[in-house]
Amino acid sequence: MAKDRFLAQGVTTTKRQRNGKVSNKSHSRKAKDNGSESEDGIGDVEDLEHRYGTDTDEASSSDEDAFLETAAEKRLRLAKNYIDKVKASTDLEVGEYDAAQIDRDLIAERLMTDAQERSGKWSRRIAVNFAHEDGTKCVVLKNGHRLPVTCVAVTPNGQYVYSGCKDGRLVKWKRDTGAKLAVFRGQKKKTKKNPPPNHNLGHSDHILAIAISGDNKYVATGGRDRRIHIWSIEEDKHLAVFHQHKDSVTGLVFRRSVNQLYSCSADRMVKLWNIDELGYMDTLFGHQDGVLSIAALQREQAVTVGGRDKTVRLWKIADETQLVFRGGSSTDQHRITKALLDEPEEENSEIAKLPLKRSAVAGKDIKNYAAMLRALASNDCEFSEDCIDCVAMIDEETYVTGGDSGALSLWSMQKKKPVFIHHLSHGVHPNPVTLAAMDDGGEMAAIPARPHWITALAAVPFTDLFFSASSDGWIRMWQLRPGKAPGFDLLNAIPVAGYVNGLSVCELAGDDPMSTRRDVVLAAAVGQEPRLGRWEKQKARNVVKVFQLPSTLPTKKARV
Repeated sequence: MAKDRFLAQGVTTTKRQRNGKVSNKSHSRKAKDNGSESEDGIGDVEDLEHRYGTDTDEASSSDEDAFLETAAEKRLRLAKNYIDKVKASTDLEVGEYDAAQIDRDLIAERLMTDAQERSGKWSRRIAVNFAHEDGTKCVVLKNGHRLPVTCVAVTPNGQYVYSGCKDGRLVKWKRDTGAKLAVFRGQKKKTKKNPPPNHNLGHSDHILAIAISGDNKYVATGGRDRRIHIWSIEEDKHLAVFHQHKDSVTGLVFRRSVNQLYSCSADRMVKLWNIDELGYMDTLFGHQDGVLSIAALQREQAVTVGGRDKTVRLWKIADETQLVFRGGSSTDQHRITKALLDEPEEENSEIAKLPLKRSAVAGKDIKNYAAMLRALASNDCEFSEDCIDCVAMIDEETYVTGGDSGALSLWSMQKKKPVFIHHLSHGVHPNPVTLAAMDDGGEMAAIPARPHWITALAAVPFTDLFFSASSDGWIRMWQLRPGKAPGFDLLNAIPVAGYVNGLSVCELAGDDPMSTRRDVVLAAAVGQEPRLGRWEKQKARNVVKVFQLPSTLPTKKARV
């Protein structure tokens, strides 16, 4: 009797792909054992590379179990494998820590962080842990710049700080010690005595923007010479120069976890760059004035502010669309009075429940700020927002902007107008003693006060904490309000003299992997003059100040 070919070879398990093709698991496994791929080139389910690599348990399972497994059972199995791999990646020596503590602190935090970044909405409340100044460490990075410092950036791992200034120098610092590690000197401009600058060596004019990639490999700088330079952090050398912009490069930002660079310029264009390939990608148009600032997070989108066109634009790059938000709010007596009525009572706030209070200097400044609002509310005053200068993203759908009226505006993708406005966030300039004569009757009237311009913004992504700066001598910390009602409140203030032209912030992981406590590092670019001009000068030092803000969150110690 002839041998049954079907029974001799056995039933091979098959799965139908979405495109209608069928793959043979036995053939695929044999090809893998022989070190070659299948003839049709179609991979199997075991060949798929997930986020944490190939699932070895799935590869070793029997064909019959895989064939009988339902979709729900497969999702459950993959979720269990994902949790096991997260636990294995954070596990330490046996007996050193309790396994239950590992599950509570590390695995839960890792899963929560991943879910937050995928959803794109903020949910971590950390601001109340920084409502104090006791224990704040300040490192002054000096003797690196001769002219006003215009921009600063901290590496995501918190090891280095990069700063640029109006002399065209790029300086690399050690964050914790303040040591100067490398200096990339600027070149002289072309004159009758000087030859044309070699742009492969560095900037020949003011550096206006700095951005650092999420993998701590690349530094991008842009300046008034219309060039974008790419530098290597590990090798401290120049890699490439881009010269597609037709005017000053005013803003740079890297997309998180992807070496994709977004740049904005005074030529009203936004450009996209692939830094891994050191190449140009695309150009976005829409603004009617120079683009002064840009921000981005994880998604393939960016937010820009258009200066005096008073618009904020959200660019959805994958969809090739943009959302236009109209600014230009005004601050008058009615709005200041309403802001005072909406201000929460200090005794009932979350800050009053903390064991550590604000320092005496910061507490006095906040009281003076409230008194200034009450004084303006009793007078007839009006300030209009004529220019939006800076933007910072809180999450993928929420961001904050600041401009020349001193107002901080909170925006959401769901509305075309700001959902909340905090007026005169950094106060007003003191009224001058001199009086101006009226043209008609010769009566004397005091020159009205001018608000302090918002010069820099920075936010801790996916949290309720962000910072603003101006020339009033303070960096202010703000806390988003809990609940569905949008808004934010003044949390604390850090004294800094001079023009704060740039802010950069990052969270430190800490030496103890078992702790959920994270300090915040805030770097400020301080100068005597504004970043984009010389219309005013203050008595200050051209330095970089780095603050390490300790968290009051109690450290959770593991049980041995």
